[in-house]
This record gives sequence, structure tokens and C-alpha cells, in this order.
Amino acid sequence: MSIDDLRKGHGKFKTKIKMETNQENISNNHQVEQVREVLQLFQDGYISRDASKLDQFMEFFYPSEEIELIGIGASVRGGNEWFQGVEAVRDIIAGDWEYWGNVLLDVSEAKISIQGDVAWLSTTGSIEQTSTHDEALKFYLEQMKDLLEDEHVDQDTRLVEATHFGMRRLRERLKGKGYKWSFVLTAVLIYTADGWRFHTIHWSMPVD
Repeated sequence: MSIDDLRKGHGKFKTKIKMETNQENISNNHQVEQVREVLQLFQDGYISRDASKLDQFMEFFYPSEEIELIGIGASVRGGNEWFQGVEAVRDIIAGDWEYWGNVLLDVSEAKISIQGDVAWLSTTGSIEQTSTHDEALKFYLEQMKDLLEDEHVDQDTRLVEATHFGMRRLRERLKGKGYKWSFVLTAVLIYTADGWRFHTIHWSMPVD
């Protein structure tokens, strides 16, 4: 075999690798956009806040009791604002839609990575304070009561958690209608026969 033959063979090999890489990139980009579409549907649900479509909205979650939604005040697994299982996640989303402010996610700029059947993303957003805060006070007081009566933690922890929760709610109230709170959202999705589905969602806010 001549040197020219070796060069030609090497050139064909490089072309094949390049074509396979391009195909993989096209496939990956397509999946990234599929994940972005699911994130947009999640955003749409938080915009419309139509309780009659909540069960339909829950179809965007992986069908498992292992799913989690971790709220901005969570610090202990299974504790305040750390929800696991379909029913718990459904309940907190229902509360968000009824009492929370206007949620706006930066869907177009979300960073999305995929490896096999697992995707993970991060993005920013904001929650705009609305007049529903006054209507939510009774709901918040009930949450504080639950924190104070949580026998899974010691009394000092209960007092700290309830006080912290109450001070955050009071601060939100004092900011007034129209104030926007910045947050970060991260999530893990799993690919199923029905498409990409959320497994874990974590809301977080900067310390202020």
C-alpha cells in the first residue's frame, strides 16, 4: 500500500468521523429544543394558573413517587418547602398558582445539557409581587403553624424555621405590589416514551 493510499484512507476516515459528529450534534440540538419546549409549557402553566388544567400540567412530571420540587426556603430533605411525590408536588403547585406572584422564566436563555435519557437545565427568572399576597395571609399562617407543630425536628429548629418563614412573608408584603424578586431555577428531566418529563425542580433565591 502506497503513502497516497494511506492518505486517502485517512481522509475518508476523518470525513466519516466528521459526518457522525455532525449527526450527533443535530440530534442533540433537536433534543435540547424539545427540553426547551417542555420548559416553555411549564412557564405557560404558571402564567395561566388554570386550576382546571392542573392534572394535565402534572403530566409534564416523571410518573414516579421519586419526583421532587424544592422550594426557595428548603434546607432539610422532607422539611419545609421540600416536596417529594406526585401528590405533594401537585399540592404545592396548586398553592403557587393560587397565592404566588407572576412567574417569568427566561426560557430562551436556559442552559440545557443532555446525556442519554437525562437532561439538566438552569435559568433565571423573576416573581412579580401581586395583590394576592393579602389573600394568602391565612395560607401562610397555616404554614407557620405546621412548622411549629412539626415533631420531626426539635423545638429550637421549629421556632427558627417558622420565624424565618414569617419574616420572609412579611418582607414580601412590605415590598408592595409590582416588586420583582429574582430567582434561579434548576431542573433534571428524564426522557420517556411520552417525551421529556421533569424529575426534580429547584427554585432558589439570593440571600437578601
